[in-house]
Amino acid sequence: MNRQLPLDSSNTILECLEYYAKIRPEERAYTFLVNGDEQECILTYGDLRSRAVTYGQHLRDIGLSRQAVLLLFPSGLDFIIAFFACAYAGAVSVPANLARNSQHYARLRQIIMDSEARAVLTTRDLRNSIGEGLLGSGLDTSHVALFCEFDAPVVVCSVTLPAQEQLAFLQYTSGSTGDPKGVMITHAQLLANERVIQRSADLPEYLVGAGWLPQFHDMGLIGATLQPVALGGHYVFMSPLHFLQRPLRWLKMISHYRAVATAAPNFALELCVKAQLDTELETLDLSTLSTIFCGAEPVNADAIERFEERFSCVGLRNDAIKPCYGLAEATLMVSGGAPQNNLRTLLLSRDALTTGLAKVSDDPTQSTQVIVCCGRPVEGHRTIIVDPATGRILNDNQVGEVWFSGGSVASGYWRNPAATIAIFKAMTACGDGPFMRSGDLGFLHNEGLFITGRIKELIIFRGRNLYPHDIESTLIKASAIFSDVQAAVFATDSGGESNVVAYIELPRRAKAYLDQEFRSIAHALRFAVAQVHDVHLRDIYFLSYGKIPRTSSGKTQRNRCAAMYASSEIDLCAHTLFSTRPLADLQLKSVDL
Repeated sequence: MNRQLPLDSSNTILECLEYYAKIRPEERAYTFLVNGDEQECILTYGDLRSRAVTYGQHLRDIGLSRQAVLLLFPSGLDFIIAFFACAYAGAVSVPANLARNSQHYARLRQIIMDSEARAVLTTRDLRNSIGEGLLGSGLDTSHVALFCEFDAPVVVCSVTLPAQEQLAFLQYTSGSTGDPKGVMITHAQLLANERVIQRSADLPEYLVGAGWLPQFHDMGLIGATLQPVALGGHYVFMSPLHFLQRPLRWLKMISHYRAVATAAPNFALELCVKAQLDTELETLDLSTLSTIFCGAEPVNADAIERFEERFSCVGLRNDAIKPCYGLAEATLMVSGGAPQNNLRTLLLSRDALTTGLAKVSDDPTQSTQVIVCCGRPVEGHRTIIVDPATGRILNDNQVGEVWFSGGSVASGYWRNPAATIAIFKAMTACGDGPFMRSGDLGFLHNEGLFITGRIKELIIFRGRNLYPHDIESTLIKASAIFSDVQAAVFATDSGGESNVVAYIELPRRAKAYLDQEFRSIAHALRFAVAQVHDVHLRDIYFLSYGKIPRTSSGKTQRNRCAAMYASSEIDLCAHTLFSTRPLADLQLKSVDL
């Protein structure tokens, strides 16, 4: 009979930490690779517990229990100590991304005011710069009462753990389709999702995990940073920057530390495939790796296939990559792991998909679309597909909105009762509920969940449903003359008719092409989209590197793209091509590459 995991009987993540700190205090909980390679910074279970308790008591003493506390840290161990310190203090953590410019500081000020944060925790080195950035533009100083530096003497003392229904942290949404909102996550909801993550891939106790995802992001925090501690394991990690500089560092870290599980978005697989291997391939051993949770953005079947083909020779299992789906409103995971039939992809009729039907096609003359399975819906929860207009529950293979209910569903949006009712209290047409509305479109097929796109970004063109990322994929493939091209596609209304517009973001070091060359490229792009999707691109814009707006987690803000288009506030590295819009209506400026 299998031993019950402490995770299964605990009420909070702190109970897991307390248990493992008692039975294995000298074992590593975290190892941070300071330079992305061999330079280790280590935190044992005993050290983590004692330091977090000490700083938690300090936060409690100065009146921060049940108060929101903003966490602003670079990648490393300080963030982890601060997060657990807030939990011990009964404070509400608000993880956030470090600001790099005035736009990012504006978002942080928005989060501070919305969350009513009473303190900002950061490092001594960053204290002055963050203070200037947050307080230098008229923000009420009462919103930032304290900068806490972790330099108090460590003491070991008994603690009173928070109740499971107590608020643990606010997870601010990325803002890819609107303003960011603070999702309220209780200790019970956090632990409920840690359980379903563990069960989705049968993760073992004492697992070794490895990664580089941002700690402030839901996937990086819940799926990567906290999951190993919930199982008494060891998490080895580096900063996202060190991964981006040399993607193979991630795989070398997995190989060296014999990691069992990791998590990454789709683009990470592509970066590893493109990386120059030289002799590094000979040093890798990925045979211990049983799970790569792949989520946070649409999963590309070609990327999975290329990654498996490239690294199978160093022990990568053909079932290690496990596409998954989740969102902050569900704490994190909604589906993951392989369905019982181990289904990976479906080849669907593109015409049928535009009418809301997932119809498997084996006709080579038909236009088809490959959709990746995002695993099976998690245990102990309910996932249904609903017509978003009528509330009617749909059958398998019908495309509708994904609705979700169960113990992982968050409590709602902080200080936003109207949005909480609209998103978290949804009832079906037959009175079933309440459910959390995901805002994402998908369908169920043979126990697997498939995601097709977001409702707010769906393009309805001449009665057909088109998905922006599908057209973007076609544009990227057709832009083979460049490497690392990015694309954003959105709809705009003109004269009562919906039109489709594309932004093509060129790579950082792209050479300056002549206008005629851009015209030829645009001809090829328009032809490809017309052939594959039967869509006429009204306008194609070539943008310089970094001009497509994205969230802090890298998601394309297509609604922001549409707003830029409508206001003509757009930086171009070439003039508008194939536009039916009068040039006099555009306020354009040229940007040299």
